[in-house]
Amino acid sequence: MGISSAFDNALERIFSEIKFDEPLSRHTTIGVGGPARRFVTANTSEQLVEGIRLCKSFDVPFFILGWGSNLIISDSGFPGLVIQNRAQSWKIVTDDSSKKNQAKTQPRLTPVGDKYYQADDLEYSEEDDPPALVQIDSGAKIDPLIKTLLQNSITGLQWFSGIPATVGGAIYMNMHGGYHYFGDLVVKAALISDGDIKEVARDYFRFDYDWSILHETKEPILWAQLLLRKGDVERARVTAREWARRKSLQPQNSAGCVFRNLTEEEQSKLNLPTPSIGYVVDQLLKLKGERRGDAIISPRHAAFIENLGNARATDVKILIDVMREKAKAGLGLDLKLEVEFMGDF
Repeated sequence: MGISSAFDNALERIFSEIKFDEPLSRHTTIGVGGPARRFVTANTSEQLVEGIRLCKSFDVPFFILGWGSNLIISDSGFPGLVIQNRAQSWKIVTDDSSKKNQAKTQPRLTPVGDKYYQADDLEYSEEDDPPALVQIDSGAKIDPLIKTLLQNSITGLQWFSGIPATVGGAIYMNMHGGYHYFGDLVVKAALISDGDIKEVARDYFRFDYDWSILHETKEPILWAQLLLRKGDVERARVTAREWARRKSLQPQNSAGCVFRNLTEEEQSKLNLPTPSIGYVVDQLLKLKGERRGDAIISPRHAAFIENLGNARATDVKILIDVMREKAKAGLGLDLKLEVEFMGDF
């Protein structure tokens, strides 16, 4: 696919810098991925919208990149424009929102005996604390956002501390931290649909475990309004710090947990003490430490694939296929991916 000089000239008028054939391995948490033909950073929502509209007018494929977690990009890279979303403005809409008791995602309980996910001692309710409706751009990184909000006496995101994600990615995946789901906080959001901006309410997303309707529509998120709280700031700060510490025990050079945990039905059928996919891969499939090239099923936590330094996306994909095939053949399990693939595999 060719990219015209007219497109590049228009791109220069929107973004301060254009990178050509930028290795995407530099922009994913697992450190794999070939080059993007064009790579830019959107520092404002306006840039994000203009970049998307430009791609549509020139029929250039585009991809919106957040933190780069939960993502395996192919070794061949991406043939169009990758827009790194760093739009992170936020504002308090109101401290007196009456929206309470929204329908919540059905919780998946913490796997018994899995030290990385123990959250019971950090759990408490903020439902009786005064609400605060906050509007946040989709490129805001979760950890810095938590600190900024706490400095402004706003709580509610502390259970998501230590997770490498942006607000947009958190909504896309309905990210969970302990017993909390990010989608439960969403009141409404602005999406970019065919170049137009549309506002949608929470119900539009049809949130489920590690899922939202955006998996099907692929509509980029511009901003979201979250129902947060004016809660106990010091307790929230301590919770965020401890939750981040526990998350730091997980393998870091990875895309995150490769597969979803088992459903209650699957756990019961196999008579397992836990729904943890790490337990299945380690104790039942005996694949902990399995390696292809520099990709390895983590010896620290078998739910993760680590990059030991020079792994390729192909190596990661082979290990994922081995895990799926062995789970199907030996246990009758159809493992469901929690990571996504982008590009030609």
